[in-house]
Order: sequence, then C-alpha cells, then structure tokens
Amino acid sequence: MHEVNLLAVLVAGIIPMIVGFLWYGPLFGKRWLELMETTTEEIQKNFNPWKTHGASFVLALVTAYILAQLFAGMGGPGSVSSMAGSAGNAMVGVHLALMALIAFVLPVFYQAWAYEGRKAGLFWLSLGFNAVSLLGQAVVIAVWS
Repeated sequence: MHEVNLLAVLVAGIIPMIVGFLWYGPLFGKRWLELMETTTEEIQKNFNPWKTHGASFVLALVTAYILAQLFAGMGGPGSVSSMAGSAGNAMVGVHLALMALIAFVLPVFYQAWAYEGRKAGLFWLSLGFNAVSLLGQAVVIAVWS
C-alpha cells in the first residue's frame, strides 16, 4: 500500500455527496423521479438517512482511498514529466477518473441497463452522476497529493 494524503481522501469522499445533492435535487431531481416512476413522498416513506447517506459516504471514502492508491501507484505528484505542478496533476486525475469510469463504472451500468431492463434515461443520468463524482474525486486527490 502506498502512503496517501488522508485529508485529501476525506475531502474527496465528500464530493459525491455534494454532487448527488445537486444532481438528484435541483439539477435532475424531477427527471429522476419521472424515470423511477415514483414520487418524493413514496421515497421518503421508508427513507433511512443513515442507511442511504451513511453507506454512500463510506463507499465514497473507499473510492477516494482507492483512487489515491492508484494515483500514488502511477507515480504520484509530477508523474507526467511534461506537465508541471497542480495543473499537471489535475490532468493525471482526469485521466485516472476516465480510465476508472470506462473500465469499471460503464460496464456495470451497461449490464444493469441491458440485462435488468432499466430505462436508458436512468443509465445516462446515473452514469453522468458517477462521471462527475469520479472526476471531482480524482482531481482533488491528484492536486492535493
């Protein structure tokens, strides 16, 4: 295991919570409810914030920690010799996030869409949320490392 900046991991772990609040709230909340064929009242009826937000936050921390490990394994800060400073590290973070998105997130979401009969709109909405979250996390990890 590589040494990682745990404060960066903590901050990166918060990013999906903020993105999710905005993504499934004011930005795309109404569209998500339509695609899910449900209402806010139905969702809130059996909603458990500890189970939902607590587990999501723990998983976001795990993702951030693994991104930090991958970044460190790629050579960490300054791993791209042609790019200097935090701007170069940010680009490495973007690269790392895109690789993770394409290699791990996209196949899982595709399978949920193709084999479980999920709506294409949900596929794109969820994939977009995960793309923005991963990019934010990876850039924080890369710049702060």
